[in-house]
Parts: sequence; C-alpha cells; structure tokens
Amino acid sequence: MHTPLIAYLVLIIKLQRQIILILLAQLAEIFDHSRLPSADKPVFKRFNQFQVDEKVPLLQADIGSEALDYQQLIAESLEKNGKPILPVRRRKPISFAAQDCPRCSAPQDYLYANNGAGGQLRCKVCQFKFQDGHAEKNKTVALRCPYCQNRLSIHNRRTKFDVWCCYNDKCAFRLGAIAAMSPAEVADFNVHPTAHKVRYTWRTYNFELKGIAPESPIQAPVDLDRIQASPEVLGLVLTYHINYGLSARRTAVIMYDIHGVKISHQTIHNYEMAVAAVVRPFWANYPYALSDQIVGDETYVRVKGKWHYIFYFYDAKCKLILADYVTPNRTTESAVIAINQVLQKMPQIPEKLNFVVDANPIYQVAQIYFAQQGIKFGIHQVVGLENKDEISREYRFLKQTIERLNRSYKENYRSSTGFGSATGSASYTALYSAAYNFLRPHEALHYRIPVELPQLKPFERMPDKWLALIELAQSQLPTAA
Repeated sequence: MHTPLIAYLVLIIKLQRQIILILLAQLAEIFDHSRLPSADKPVFKRFNQFQVDEKVPLLQADIGSEALDYQQLIAESLEKNGKPILPVRRRKPISFAAQDCPRCSAPQDYLYANNGAGGQLRCKVCQFKFQDGHAEKNKTVALRCPYCQNRLSIHNRRTKFDVWCCYNDKCAFRLGAIAAMSPAEVADFNVHPTAHKVRYTWRTYNFELKGIAPESPIQAPVDLDRIQASPEVLGLVLTYHINYGLSARRTAVIMYDIHGVKISHQTIHNYEMAVAAVVRPFWANYPYALSDQIVGDETYVRVKGKWHYIFYFYDAKCKLILADYVTPNRTTESAVIAINQVLQKMPQIPEKLNFVVDANPIYQVAQIYFAQQGIKFGIHQVVGLENKDEISREYRFLKQTIERLNRSYKENYRSSTGFGSATGSASYTALYSAAYNFLRPHEALHYRIPVELPQLKPFERMPDKWLALIELAQSQLPTAA
C-alpha cells in the first residue's frame, strides 16, 4: 500500500542528488577559474640583473626645489657675460596661461613654449622646463652621485645621450681612483689630469618623444609627447612593470620609495598604452627571419573580471612571438586573426608552411578559410596530454615550448590579477611581446636576445634599452603629410 509513496520518495532523492551534483560541478568550475595556473619553476631572466660598469646614480624628484631668484640670476649673467638676459622676443601672441616660473619666479615675459603646442614651457632665465599650468606634476629627476650624493652636472651633450659628471673634488670615487694610481700615474695625472678618468660619470639616453602611431591597433588616452615624465622615468617604469612583472601599483610604490618620483598607477597604465601604440607597429612589421617550427596555442587572462583569451603563435626554434591576439571569444575568427598576424610577418608564404596547434577544431576551420583565399598551409594537431598518435609524438616538443611561453607570460601577469580594460590587456601583451623578441635574453639561445637590434647594443641598462627601442619604433612610423 506504501509502494507509490516509496517510489515518490526515491524519485525526490534522485532529483536532489542530481541537483547536488550540478551544484558541485558549478562550484568546481568557479574555483578552477578563480585562480591562475601556477608555473612549474621560476623563469631565468638575465635582464633582471642591472649590471653596469659603475654604480647607478641616485634619482630624486626634481621640480626646481632649489630656491632661485630670477633678478639675481639676471644680475649674475650681466656680471659674467657683460649683457643681461632679455625677455623673449615673440613673433606670435602668447598661447599659454599667465604664470611665473615655479623655480625662479621669472615673469611670463621670460617664458616660452619649448615644444610648440605640446604644452611644455621653458624659463629663459634658469632654463627650467615644466608643463603649462602643472609645474608641480613635472616628473623630472635629478641625478646624484652614488658615492657622495653630489648633484651630477652635464659634462657633454651628444646626439643620442648626455654625459653627466660629479665635480666634487672630495668624492669618494675620485679619491679612491687617485689612491689606486701608481706613482708614475700620479705624476702623469698632476701634469695631464684630463687624461685619467677619476670622476664618476654617467650617461642618460634622450630623444624627442612623438605621438601615437595612427595605424596602431592600440590607441592610448595620451601621446608620448604629452606625458609629464622624463625619459629616465619612462624607462624605469617600463622596466619594473614589463620586465619585472610588477603591477602598476607596485611600480608606483617602488618609483616613490626608491627613486623619490611620485606617480600614480593610472599614469603608469597611460604610459604603458602610449608606448604600446608606438611599439606595436614596429613589432608587427619587423622582417623576422623565421624557421619552420611555428606553433600556436591559446591561454586565458582576466579582463574586467571575465576570462579572455590570448592566441599565441610562436617560432619555437628562433624563440619569437609572432602573434598575441587578445580576444573575449575563442572562435574561428580569433584563430584567423592570429594566423593572419603570422602571415603578415612573412615576405613570402612558404610552399610547405605548417602550424602545430592543439586539437581545437577552430584551427581546421581557419585552414579552410585561408584556402578559400588562396593561402594554403598544413595543420598538425597535438591531441591531449599523451602521445596516442604519430602526429602527437612527433610534434609534442613544439607544443611544450609554447606552453612554456604561456607560463612565462602568466608569471608576469600574475601580480596584476587581471586587467581593467581590453585596451590595457592588449597594451601590456604587446609590450611583453616586444620585450620578449627584442630585449630579453633566452636560455635556449645561449642567453642571446632573439632579435639583436644594432641600435640597442650600445646600452647596458634596461631602461635605456626601452628608450632606444621606442626611438627606433618611432623612426619607422610614417610621417604626417
């Protein structure tokens, strides 16, 4: 008599069991997507070692902290040179707001636009440069000797760099260099002091920053020619943020704690996007010498709290990133765009071009799409984690190289725990790819850089290499008509 009731209870229990299993599966998926995959082992990064011949100078924020009087400076110039410093003779009306020099209080008559319409002003009396209406935000740095903390002075100006020197006669570096001389060297030094290097010297790389590349897929909220930071600060920010993998907030903290330069994390993101807009076309259009071992894979990153995908294509032999397309969709269209990035880097498509990918069917559909456009290539699919077929056994080692690339990228990306915008993710990924190809020594290449640019070889410090890369990328941009 209780058979229908028992059957009904059994049905309810089965239903509850199914609901519990569904909930457990959803919890497992949420947990699995709430953390980034961990790396197998640390990545060897030779560029992290700031090896230079001498100690790195101390960098301190400098917005004209020395109290100067423009009237006294004019009087000193008159006494020294026999003529006073005259006000600026203008051909056009003043285009900037009424203001005085924040360093020496020179009136507006002694100020002029230093970079046209870029917004930077310069005082004719004390030569101080500052941004129009925002002198307190000018991220200029003062270089000081690491041995005696004396402020370095310009010794010589070259086309590509400035030579700074410590002129403190009691500097520990100078006294130590003289003490290490032999008696014969001391005698020659007394007669020819300039023939011996006894003073601390340093070089800073400098060039004119330009705007965004119009054809760049990354459009930044600011142009490089409008940022309120010196090249030294920009090079340090890129080194900490991209090479070291520090988040923007940690980069801002380390810039203030170590270098005394106050900068916000949002400003660092703006600089990142501005540099990526210039460097991205250079990275994309560089004439790489490629091998026949090209492998593709997709990995995932957080963008605005949601998972996005990076479609990487990689030359496993030359250790070159050829495609790094960031997209919210894991579709055939995404695979087509990533493959097209690779094809654009080939002057001529080889007859026997092959790509090694995983078992995702979107690559096969992409292969058909390109075949319809008259572009033919082969696809070798490495299936799963075990070599159950001949193709997987033959090409497994190539698939492992790009998985290693994915882990290296995520070790840098981990500190940010995600990107706040699609533009931010594309900018960071573009700069990482550029650093990987042009700046980072690779262990498999006997610690050589995959692409050794001659323009970067004279520079030892990573910040200077970044600035040289930016200048090289700017030189390749088409000039406006």
